[in-house]
Amino acid sequence: MRPVLFELNGLKVHSYGAMLVLGFLCAILIGRSRASKFGFDKNAIADAGLWALLPGILGARLFFVVQEWSYYKDHPGEIFTKFEGLTSFGGLAFGLLGIVAFCRFSKKPLLPFLDLASGPFLVATAVGRLGCLLNGCCYGGSCTLPWGITVAGKTGLYHPAQMYDALLNVAAFGILILFEKRQRGVGASIGLALVLHGLARFIYEFWRAGTTSTYMGSLPITDAQAVAGLISLNGLVLMMRAKPKTTEAVA
Repeated sequence: MRPVLFELNGLKVHSYGAMLVLGFLCAILIGRSRASKFGFDKNAIADAGLWALLPGILGARLFFVVQEWSYYKDHPGEIFTKFEGLTSFGGLAFGLLGIVAFCRFSKKPLLPFLDLASGPFLVATAVGRLGCLLNGCCYGGSCTLPWGITVAGKTGLYHPAQMYDALLNVAAFGILILFEKRQRGVGASIGLALVLHGLARFIYEFWRAGTTSTYMGSLPITDAQAVAGLISLNGLVLMMRAKPKTTEAVA
């Protein structure tokens, strides 16, 4: 754990925020390298990234506040003054809305652009999980394996579940790249990315269940696993409805 990477002239650089920035930069670089393949001008990628990033952060915070409303209803002032806690589901939902708005504003076709963004999304998610590891959040249950990690305020070792999720999303990115060498259906790439991302989150939750993630009522799955299943289901629908690509470039 290293919540604060370093301090410069009294300014603390937090690891979680640093990893968010790094994930964003990785997504932009990968997006630019993929742009021509999907018929887009690479210069539009940074703009699209900002349209996704800012709403994504807002959504991630909003979902966290709703998730922890039992606390924030008694401490409403901390919603804006104590900006700690983000959720990946909120970031995904609002980031997607940002991309939709960007495509409508710039008159770009949505599904092809989402196909382009599918790879960067998976990589950015993996990098973001490194931020969770450094920050000391989202860890797994007790661990007796050599790579168990310590957690502030707790005894014993715990599963570095954040790294498991990061590796699963990197593997998903590799599968996506191999898939794209044969598949040319519009919407297929983002569909597969959502299927694999949802599956990765579903698996990841098994380590977090009962520690940093809560079960869904009396069911043997967590709330997050239910949402992850819906994400994969929507991705599967997109893959089944994928249409042949055109070769026309889009600025």
